[in-house]
Amino acid sequence: MRNRVYRFIIAILLGLAVFFGILAYREHKPFMDAKVSHEAIKKAVVSQKPEENSDSPMDRKIDFTLLKEINPDIIGWLYIPKIGVDEPILRGRTDTEYLNKGFDGTRSILGSVFTFAHVNEKLSDSHICLFGHNMMSGQIFGRLDELTVDEEDEQSIYVYTPERTKGLTIVSVYSCYKDDAVFQDDWRIDGEEVQTFTLATCTGYTRTPYRLVVNCKVTKEKVVL
Repeated sequence: MRNRVYRFIIAILLGLAVFFGILAYREHKPFMDAKVSHEAIKKAVVSQKPEENSDSPMDRKIDFTLLKEINPDIIGWLYIPKIGVDEPILRGRTDTEYLNKGFDGTRSILGSVFTFAHVNEKLSDSHICLFGHNMMSGQIFGRLDELTVDEEDEQSIYVYTPERTKGLTIVSVYSCYKDDAVFQDDWRIDGEEVQTFTLATCTGYTRTPYRLVVNCKVTKEKVVL
């Protein structure tokens, strides 16, 4: 009798383990699928110019012809080596279209790195905001809080367009309200007439009005030939 009870309990525990295993798999599958697709697109479009004989991020080459075939809303590419960001930049018909869409335009829990709908396609505006989800998995902008000010004035963030490669230096990192002036087109670094980028993600609880921002200025630029 006792053995029968033990077997019954073990069967229940095994059943629960399988049940919760299936739930965990379903929960993590979108993240795994997104990782596979993002790695595939990166492998297909990112390369180092062989003639440069350099491993500098400024010498990377992005195949925008292929990217435009995948999705014409892709207008740039963002690379942050320190936190593993290597993503297309999207511009939708609305400011939030790519909040829940992947780079190929299909629905995605991870969304994409995206900018405002009115931003110039060449990413040439004087101030540009880039947004992305703060994913617990670390994907998209999930590790943005690991970035710090570049004390040596070196470039640690790179933005690529079909025409130019830009090296960005981080000048400030802080949390602010979602309506902060930093999200306005005319935001400037005091006393400097340089192009600036603001990377932003949610911080804190669900539907929080607070944002973590990383403000950068373009300190190196290269024309793509």
